[in-house]
Amino acid sequence: MIHNFVDETLPKEKRQQFRPMSLCRKKNTTIIRSNVLSLIQQLPNHSKGELSEEQLNINPSPTTEEKGEETATIHSLMKRKSTRQHLLVFWIYAFLMITLDEIFPLYCISKTSGLGITEKIIGNILSGTGLFYLAVQYFLLTGLVDKYGFYHSLRIGTFLSVPMTLFMPISLITNEGADGTLTLTSLIFLSVLYAIIRSFSSVVFSTITMTTNQTVPVHQRGTMNGLSMLGVSLARALGPLFGGILFSTSVRHVTPPFGSVVVYGIMTVLGICLGIQALLLREFDETREN
Repeated sequence: MIHNFVDETLPKEKRQQFRPMSLCRKKNTTIIRSNVLSLIQQLPNHSKGELSEEQLNINPSPTTEEKGEETATIHSLMKRKSTRQHLLVFWIYAFLMITLDEIFPLYCISKTSGLGITEKIIGNILSGTGLFYLAVQYFLLTGLVDKYGFYHSLRIGTFLSVPMTLFMPISLITNEGADGTLTLTSLIFLSVLYAIIRSFSSVVFSTITMTTNQTVPVHQRGTMNGLSMLGVSLARALGPLFGGILFSTSVRHVTPPFGSVVVYGIMTVLGICLGIQALLLREFDETREN
């Protein structure tokens, strides 16, 4: 089914015909060639001259090195300035988003610098977020990319996701006087705001993945994707640690309820800095590097 309905992404000159038994055939071909070479060694010298390698078809396929293509390694990938810059944006953005996911429930539960609501009400917020996210995410991504292209969509996404957390503490005002509950206004506000952040984060993750792939030759993309996922995994491991320390420190040392304002202010500044870095990314056609 995949072979019939999923479009091939490799260039035409790199494509090979789909053969389920290709590995077995390759092994058999190698054995046959070795046997032919053994027979040649047993022939008289004058008979050897009558046979050419082209007739025997014993020349192996050219390797990556013989074609002049550089083998993909971490060093060869990271020495490319454009690839390095794209990967850093990818990793830092993944770090910031997982940090936000760690901070949000802490902000909701905190009774001194947050909303002081229960886990059930947090679930209601996330349910509203999911409904809004489902409604706009597909149309948002395709619409932005069709109209503005990958890089402009990436930049729009970076500025309309993490920096939008600056407005999160407004819910303290809309929920003022509600003891342990959440007003309808606050519920709608938080659901829509968090859905906007998550929707534009999908735009960023999708576009940064595609633009990063364009910074390396086709034969290096597998290694590059492995390296990018390794960095994202490390970033997502460190994000909750940073978020927990940041929130607990701010709540403990800043006069309530301004601890959460400081937390989201710091995240906004980091998000803007990342957005500026995204603005500095050069498109692939302008950065052909060796």
